[in-house]
Amino acid sequence: MMPHAEGRDLVLSFADDELCVGQNHAWWIAIGPFLEEDLALTSIAQDELGHARSLYTLLSDDVDQLAYGRKEAEYRSAHIAELLCHDWSWALVRHVLHDIAEQIRWSALVGSSWEDLSHLAERALGEEQFHLQHGSSLLSRLLADERGQQRLTPAILELAPLGREYFVSSDKHLIENGIVTMPLAAQEQLWIDQTTGLFKQYDINIDFGSEAPSAGRSGIRSHDFAALHEEMTAVLRIDPQAQW
Repeated sequence: MMPHAEGRDLVLSFADDELCVGQNHAWWIAIGPFLEEDLALTSIAQDELGHARSLYTLLSDDVDQLAYGRKEAEYRSAHIAELLCHDWSWALVRHVLHDIAEQIRWSALVGSSWEDLSHLAERALGEEQFHLQHGSSLLSRLLADERGQQRLTPAILELAPLGREYFVSSDKHLIENGIVTMPLAAQEQLWIDQTTGLFKQYDINIDFGSEAPSAGRSGIRSHDFAALHEEMTAVLRIDPQAQW
């Protein structure tokens, strides 16, 4: 399938975000803090990896090469998506921040002039509602407890500002070309408002900074990316003929 010329960078960034978060969620399989969470995160990891595959399919017929065969500088994932977050508190906070962003990003693709992308967004939104409900419900229960707040607040304060990168794209003509139905700046502000509202009720005030981070979108990888990439390409190194 030939990719739609406009919006390719946006879709590649989105796919890379989904790939990294899905892989990071999958790390918790069989080691989650309790059985129900283990099962839920396993399901969510599968969904995110499935979304990544569907997005890559819009860009290339060789999905494995696009997903796993690029050089590090060719990935466009946001740094927040790449972080390993092997502490459960950090994994849960990133899960919620990511899914708030996902619901906004997918919603802005419904009605896109890129029809295949619009149809994908419609399907993905149904799954994202479950993801967000799951993560925010658990997070809220933990934040209602003093000990939970002590554990989660450092992760919230550090990770939330990084989430602004989800709404950075090198394509400046997404609205004009009808790729998205809401400008990225408006998507970002909606995400900030929803995130602020979620945490303000627990007296957690986030400094989002004056400018969105953009290193990941420009090809600079986070300190965790190498380890994550090694993990996600392990099967291909064992069996180069394996297919996703």
